[in-house]
Amino acid sequence: MAYSQSNGTTTTLRGTAHASKGMTKKQGYTKLLLRFMLIAVILGTVFSFGAIVQAYAGDGTVTVSTPITSAQPSAQATQSEKVVIQSGDTLWGIAEAHKKKGENTRSYIEKLRAFNHLSNSSLQEGQVLLLPY
Repeated sequence: MAYSQSNGTTTTLRGTAHASKGMTKKQGYTKLLLRFMLIAVILGTVFSFGAIVQAYAGDGTVTVSTPITSAQPSAQATQSEKVVIQSGDTLWGIAEAHKKKGENTRSYIEKLRAFNHLSNSSLQEGQVLLLPY
């Protein structure tokens, strides 16, 4: 406890810090720094986990492809136009070039994927795609 004298009277000052009691400024900064580091580690962990989940999560659709067992080409395959994939081709580019005027590109891509039994949008050079009419 600290004391103050003024005009010959002694009064007790409460609430003053003493080095042996309470927390010093250095300890306060250390505690604040530890809290900040703890929050940073927690946020980093949460964001890292979210990125990992997003990277490995699929779109939730399950596609089952079955091989065509018929030796005869289907009438649909013989009547549709074919495109041979070249280096740099994308489904978006093919859809833009071959869709009907006014048709939505995304819906045409879905038609392309369904028509060719594609489970994703990746294409290989030399692959043949049948274009829906």
